[in-house]
Amino acid sequence: MKTVKLFRRGLMVLLFSVAMLHIGCNTKTIEDRYIYDIQTKEIYQSASQKQTLKTTTQFVSIAYSDLNNSSITNDQLNKLDIAYQSLGDKKIIEDMIIKTFLQQANSLIPSNTVMRSDISSFVQNTYLRFYNRKPNEFEAWKVKDMIEKNADITPKMVYYTLMTSDEYRYY
Repeated sequence: MKTVKLFRRGLMVLLFSVAMLHIGCNTKTIEDRYIYDIQTKEIYQSASQKQTLKTTTQFVSIAYSDLNNSSITNDQLNKLDIAYQSLGDKKIIEDMIIKTFLQQANSLIPSNTVMRSDISSFVQNTYLRFYNRKPNEFEAWKVKDMIEKNADITPKMVYYTLMTSDEYRYY
């Protein structure tokens, strides 16, 4: 008698589970799917829209990721933040941090040949990379003109100039 009750109870649980599974599977329809389209959008139209100063950790981590396309480790970030906080003149430590990042082997810096093969694109991409905006006409002309007229200018120099500017400190 007990085995019959257990059998019936087990059978009822099994039937209930199958019914719930069937109901759950049939409620999904193709109309529930959503397709999201990603559009590229400039964050800033001009430098004047940037009004918030980056914190020291934001400055260091953003500078590192801008040059390496990867995140800085917590250990590196903590060491650089301590150095940043311990020095009175913030511009000096920012300069040292940027120079160190630019000298690292894993920094993604185009070669001089690549830069000079299409200076206009280099300038556009560099402004987008560091300032999250396109250069205005004067900026694009001035940087392009300086690169064309001076064979000693390297991509590292351009990167250094943009990354140590006041605009790079703001977002």
